Amino acid sequence: MRRESLKRALPVVGIFCLFGLFGCGGGGGNGPSQPSDAGGARSAEEASAVRAEAEVESLCSGVRSDFCERALRIMDDWRSGRITDGEFVDRIDDLRRSRESPDETGDEAGGGGGSGPAREPSGGSGDETPARREAETSGISSAYAPGPYAVGVKRNFVKDFSRPFDSWGAAYKNAAYRELLTRIATSGEPSTTATNIYYPSPSGGTRVRRRENLYPGALWAAGSGTRGGSQSYADAPLQRGSFPLVVMIHGLGGGFSTWSRAAEYLASHGYIVVNLAHTSDSGSTPVFEDPNSFFAKAVSDDELAAAARLRASQASAPVFSGFFKYLYGREGSVSDPSGLAARTGGGLEAAQMMSSLFEQRTEDVKAVIQEMKNLGASESDCRSALERTGVRKDICGFFEGAVDGAQVGVMGHSLGAITSQSALTFLPDVDTAVAFNNGLPRRWEPYDGFPSSSANELPDGVPKDFLIVIGSDDYFVHRVFREIHLKWFEDAGGDVSENYPLAVERVWPTADNPQPIARAAYERAQRAKALIMFRDQGHDTATDYDFNPESPGATRTGRRVPLDRDATGTESYTIDPWVRDGGGDVFLPHQMRNYFITAWFDWQLKGSETARTRFLNHPFGRHVRQFLHEKI
Repeated sequence: MRRESLKRALPVVGIFCLFGLFGCGGGGGNGPSQPSDAGGARSAEEASAVRAEAEVESLCSGVRSDFCERALRIMDDWRSGRITDGEFVDRIDDLRRSRESPDETGDEAGGGGGSGPAREPSGGSGDETPARREAETSGISSAYAPGPYAVGVKRNFVKDFSRPFDSWGAAYKNAAYRELLTRIATSGEPSTTATNIYYPSPSGGTRVRRRENLYPGALWAAGSGTRGGSQSYADAPLQRGSFPLVVMIHGLGGGFSTWSRAAEYLASHGYIVVNLAHTSDSGSTPVFEDPNSFFAKAVSDDELAAAARLRASQASAPVFSGFFKYLYGREGSVSDPSGLAARTGGGLEAAQMMSSLFEQRTEDVKAVIQEMKNLGASESDCRSALERTGVRKDICGFFEGAVDGAQVGVMGHSLGAITSQSALTFLPDVDTAVAFNNGLPRRWEPYDGFPSSSANELPDGVPKDFLIVIGSDDYFVHRVFREIHLKWFEDAGGDVSENYPLAVERVWPTADNPQPIARAAYERAQRAKALIMFRDQGHDTATDYDFNPESPGATRTGRRVPLDRDATGTESYTIDPWVRDGGGDVFLPHQMRNYFITAWFDWQLKGSETARTRFLNHPFGRHVRQFLHEKI
């Protein structure tokens, strides 16, 4: 429950106290205060917090700037009881001081993180692109607001002794990998999911600005600890407080790099974020880096390296080869559909392959959430819970009290987007989901399908609040769902209803519906929901492995989704996804992603009505091609 606002009337001079423009005896609320109160005397800290609240609301009402975005989020944390009165006042005071110091923040003094006049183009026709000119006048440059926290990171391996190491791989991968799984099982190694845990860290003390990264809106780095990622520090101290949990899920062949910067960004806004690598299909092999791995201890270093290479080689290939095996009776993937003959019943076999993959992925997410709830318990309870499974964790105690297991979100890309929809439906702990660039086809639903009591044409979809984000030109999704499973299958004599039993899943793309499977997932969703289409973006542009911080201004190329079923060939396009942000460049797809996911999770998991308003009133103009929503 959110705490009732304690705002009281405040003289206008209080606004100037916050920015240190007058000597107010408390440095913006840190000193003792003795306001009168009809309900009895309040503590000095509480009175200072009330004063700071009124100051922020007075200053930031109707204002969009980096400072106000950050200040309002800190205030939301305080109002919901996540931080104390004193912590609220201290963080607002820290924010004020960073705003006044251009050497530390990189902002011009009084500039509000880019809310002042934009810098003029520095020459060359490339500086004069419409996207950049629009960014300077539309408010985009002030939408990106790094959070008030530094970011720490810890590696953790989640073991689930109720499941084998990779049951999906045992059914669908090659003979060499199945032999490896036999050796792994003999060692006693259970299902293991490698995770990186990103968390808020105190911003006090010596702070280091990560200028060398060139990533827009660089975060504060913790003053102690070992550099662990682009903007996080391994084993940095943990910020006091209780924070919602968000699990980020990669797509086919992905891994930690899919969401590494998004995880850091969200953690800086007051979340515990777990970035996982599915053993079933991650392209990386951190699972074999587990220092407590039974298998790793039983083999030589050379044998372990060979196992890691074999597992990586079998990450994504079985999915595409499986499509052609079951749908067409062909070995391996093909790019030329001529000569294909559809197999009767092949669509159901391909769907079973995918359904079982998503069941294993969903169980991975379930194990990760339970692990985080255990880590958030007292040290003794954590050790007791984990030792019952045969695992002793030195990490127990570090996250004690920090993980709010009652507020859990998931977010995924591609197959991770599908996994997030499954987790939202089948895992009671999950409250909301954000899915990038994929819907879940009816045939692929795990656990024998979504429960549905609907008498309508469309069966029930996800039962909780749901956001899906797509690109207007995602040719990868088009190839999988419209070509391999629809056009090619139909042209090869197959019954498309095997693959898509719902009429809304069988339609050909239009400009307003370039991903019919995603649109069907949106239409079937039962509660508050939104579908956002990013203009001129493909499959990976919102993820972190499609981002090169060393090349601001570099263009991106892609292929348009063909809107004519009988079209031959595809239209290519080139866009400049960078926009000017005051004194530098910002990668627009990430700026949009970070804006929407933070607003969504702040509303859903922190109860912030301010965030809900931000979500509905975004500053991106034409760059959002479509924005559908219901019950928000």
